[in-house]
Amino acid sequence: MCKSANFLPSLTAQSDITRTFVLGKASDKMKQVFDIVHRAQSAALATAKPGAEAGSVDAAARKVITDAGYGPDYKYFTHRLGHGMGMDGHEWPYLVRGNMTKLQPEMTFSDEPGIYIHGEFGIRLEDDMHITDAGAELFTAQSASLENPFENV
Repeated sequence: MCKSANFLPSLTAQSDITRTFVLGKASDKMKQVFDIVHRAQSAALATAKPGAEAGSVDAAARKVITDAGYGPDYKYFTHRLGHGMGMDGHEWPYLVRGNMTKLQPEMTFSDEPGIYIHGEFGIRLEDDMHITDAGAELFTAQSASLENPFENV
């Protein structure tokens, strides 16, 4: 009988991070979209606090993107804002429209807004955050730019 390490229980927690970068020089449109996604990620972070509904965090990021002209709805930001994290990389509760789960201290989520322009390019910024008594904090520094995404790390 063959056994695999994949069947053993995980003893570590998961993490999830995405950095978008350009090889060469970013266009003005790419820089503009990067700024919008960066602001959306910041809006979600500011909204995520104890007692806030999970869906309101998604709504905060989606509003920034829609107000900047990349809407409505899921037109350019095609996925939920984030997901819970723990022993599995993607787990409940989700930061998505309609989820009324109240956030609590010590919960951990991905914060991953994006804008995807079919046939041109897409930008996603993803960092992990944890809910504290005072609000939410990122485990990693936000991406600095398209040309140097790890500058703040």
